[in-house]
Amino acid sequence: MKRITYLASVLLLLCSCTKYLDIKPFGQTIPKTAEEFSALLQAHLENIDHGEQYIIGNISTVCDLEAYADNLEANLTTYPGGNYIPIYVGTHLSKKQLLYSNLYSAIRDCNIIIGYLEERTGSKSRDVLGTAFAIRGICYYNLLRNFCEPCYGNLQGYGVPIVTEFDMEAKPLRSTIAQTAAQADADLRTAIDYDISDKAYRFNSDIMKAYLARLHFWLGDWAKAKSYASEVLAAHPLVGADAFKSMMENEVAATGNIIFKSCIILNSSDRLGYNGSKSSLSSRPVSKTFVNLFAEKEQDVRYGLSFNRKRSFTKNVFACIRSAEMQLIVAECLYHEGEHEAALEALNELRIRRNIPALNMESLPAVNSSDLIVCDATGAALTPLCYAILAERRKELFMEGDRWYELKRNGRPVFWSAKQGRKYTTEKFMYTFPLPISDVELIEGLKQNQGYEKTK
Repeated sequence: MKRITYLASVLLLLCSCTKYLDIKPFGQTIPKTAEEFSALLQAHLENIDHGEQYIIGNISTVCDLEAYADNLEANLTTYPGGNYIPIYVGTHLSKKQLLYSNLYSAIRDCNIIIGYLEERTGSKSRDVLGTAFAIRGICYYNLLRNFCEPCYGNLQGYGVPIVTEFDMEAKPLRSTIAQTAAQADADLRTAIDYDISDKAYRFNSDIMKAYLARLHFWLGDWAKAKSYASEVLAAHPLVGADAFKSMMENEVAATGNIIFKSCIILNSSDRLGYNGSKSSLSSRPVSKTFVNLFAEKEQDVRYGLSFNRKRSFTKNVFACIRSAEMQLIVAECLYHEGEHEAALEALNELRIRRNIPALNMESLPAVNSSDLIVCDATGAALTPLCYAILAERRKELFMEGDRWYELKRNGRPVFWSAKQGRKYTTEKFMYTFPLPISDVELIEGLKQNQGYEKTK
């Protein structure tokens, strides 16, 4: 399937980046005090606690990401429950235009605060400004990861439009990937400089360092990613099997070494929606290739937490950042830097905390040729050590929305799913979502992503 056709009726409901620029309500004025500016942030912060879909993500968005990838077996989906989840990513490409516009809406609010808050020295003002930079940096990271092609060796490829100030007349064109990444990096580092002190604003320095580790890992800047991840690990060390089990069984609270988590407040309406998402996703069994990664079976504390004997997933669905992700970033960065013994040592630090034995170079499992990922982020063929790191990541971050981005980062493999006698192929270009068609048609010179140029 090389071309996606969008329904006009759906497009009429979607906002665009340009509409985000026209944001000053008639009859209202720009806020003046730090308290007034804070109100712009509180809606976002409250939504994150209840589980918003765009900045941090929630249970529903994680379920979608898991449905796009291969941890669950799409070809064995049962119906009618399976009708409520996507058979493949192509089902949701129109929906991703809403992700784009909502990220820019959050950037809009941050730009108002950064541009118009005059009092910049008091603790309240610094917390408000720091949070605005934090959210804007995360939004640009999300735009980079979803709407730009993989970054390694491609820094001059198409980034996204960069808007850092309020301007209703602006019609920005796309930056480069390097420029988009630089904007995210600068915003996240500026948030650290503001040293947010009030816990009500959520985004402390450790969270920003974790996002910087994610950003530079996505870029393939191994040294910076490793440095930031190591700083986070120093403050939030790995926990053992019992503490890990307790942490993962807590559906709501951010316990243990969870550094940041959305959905920490679930009212009856939130829970109804999220239970519905998980119930629908349970119509799709865990894939055999994923189950087979657990060579130690029940000895691995994650085995019983992840799925049952019927291959139904049992793990809680989280949108979060955990120390284990930072450890895996360190391990892979060391691998790409050629420090293979150190990479294996870092991998084993995680393994022994999951109750499974350490590996040595001689006992590394062979690369599984049936895995969708056959090359690493640099395009090189997988080695047993790199495969072991990726396999450990796949087990550790199951049901946290990570696998889809791992497929994108490591080669964008083409694969297909079947439903009612029809074949649905995830093509290479589909890992990068389309910009809103309304923006491309309105703004002269705005380039659409490859594969979507002729969409209607």
